[in-house]
Amino acid sequence: MRIPFLRLQSRQITAAGMAAGVALSLSISAAGTAQAAPVAKDGGRPGAYIIGGVEKPNGSYPFMTALLNKGNGSPVDRQFCGGSLLSQDVVMTAAHCVEGTKAKTIELTVGRTVLSDKRQGSLRNVSEIVVHPRYANGQEAYDMALLVLDKPVTGIAPVVLPTQGTDALIRPGASATVAGWGNTNTEIPSFPDRLRAVNVPVLSHIECKATYPGYDKRVNVCAGVEGKDSCQGDSGGPLFRKLPGRQGVYQIGVVSYGDGCAEQGAPGVYTYTGSAKLWKTLDESAKGKKVKRLLGR
Repeated sequence: MRIPFLRLQSRQITAAGMAAGVALSLSISAAGTAQAAPVAKDGGRPGAYIIGGVEKPNGSYPFMTALLNKGNGSPVDRQFCGGSLLSQDVVMTAAHCVEGTKAKTIELTVGRTVLSDKRQGSLRNVSEIVVHPRYANGQEAYDMALLVLDKPVTGIAPVVLPTQGTDALIRPGASATVAGWGNTNTEIPSFPDRLRAVNVPVLSHIECKATYPGYDKRVNVCAGVEGKDSCQGDSGGPLFRKLPGRQGVYQIGVVSYGDGCAEQGAPGVYTYTGSAKLWKTLDESAKGKKVKRLLGR
């Protein structure tokens, strides 16, 4: 029997989950996921990883962003979610990563392949956190948040979003890539310093809905195959495609949740960034309207 929608595993990393570590492996810490949507791919440091992926060389996917808790410790220890550079001033991530979080408590690395290498990329503070208003009102399918940076990031090309209302980029069978810095060992947690990525197939809405009753085809897409998936620690990171003959990287999803990780018949679920509904309903909050103007949408 499938785990109910609200009990699925989040794919974010929490401090409490980190402490619970080896003993709880893929469990979700109360502190880290009381507000987490369908147990997003980030709860509990153990079990947080790109499954079936490979290490990426320096300079790969410069739009990749790591969300870090401010404080002592290495960037590897402080990283809890992923994100993507959407414009010079805005980073996109999952709502469950930052709901209830104060902007002053987190910082971001953009364009850094190796988290501990301070020579790579840019470090930015967050001036404002904008959680999608529908997620804030209890609709977990709208698992998206926008982080306004304290100063622009230059020299890095942001991701490209699909044209709203078109689904060509998420046709079933299409190959997409998901990347992150999650755990690489399900039994003895081991967290990579270097970015990892894996290619996964996009699945049909029918397959996804059959697995997850709470799946909403208007704002969700799912992808993955047994042995290849995003998982805890990858929440908020991008699912993306590169198209032959076209410039840029098209982000089609934001890592959200799943029933376990890389298991047969249980793909990962992503917030669909090409959803007209997702962007239109951002206007339901004053902060949402403001950040849309900043993005020119």
